Amino acid sequence: MQAKNDSKGSLIIVLTFAIAMLMNVMPLPAVIAMFKPDWVALVLIYWVMALPSRIGVLYGWLIGLFVDVLYGTLFGIHAISLAIVAFIIQMIYHRLRLFPRWKQAINAAVVVGIHRLLVATLSGLVEPVHIDMSYWYPLIGVALFWPWVFILLRDVRRKFC
Repeated sequence: MQAKNDSKGSLIIVLTFAIAMLMNVMPLPAVIAMFKPDWVALVLIYWVMALPSRIGVLYGWLIGLFVDVLYGTLFGIHAISLAIVAFIIQMIYHRLRLFPRWKQAINAAVVVGIHRLLVATLSGLVEPVHIDMSYWYPLIGVALFWPWVFILLRDVRRKFC
């Protein structure tokens, strides 16, 4: 019975990443789109924090490869960046779990900021990249949506994983 439950839980985790990828490419009005968080990074942060023995750097790498294909970016840029995100969260998840949601939100925004900086830097090695202040606006969305993502995914994990 345990193996069946693990496969069901793995399917739910993959499904949450698929939904996050769809939400990343979903078109929104320009005013809202400026603050749209990186849903894939948020979901990765949650799952690494919640299940660090199951979800880690390899998962971040694989999800990043799918994101590279989804965005049509140079193969491996998001893979490296999301693997580093997973690594950072694995290093601090003990402390992160103890923080109140608002401190978790700030930490999630910082880690997603590192992700965005890595993506911009790696992309800049291949082609010129122009980054202005609006590139960092989604970090506000990350901080605002983190508590809701946490609560939603925690309920999903408790029910299905």
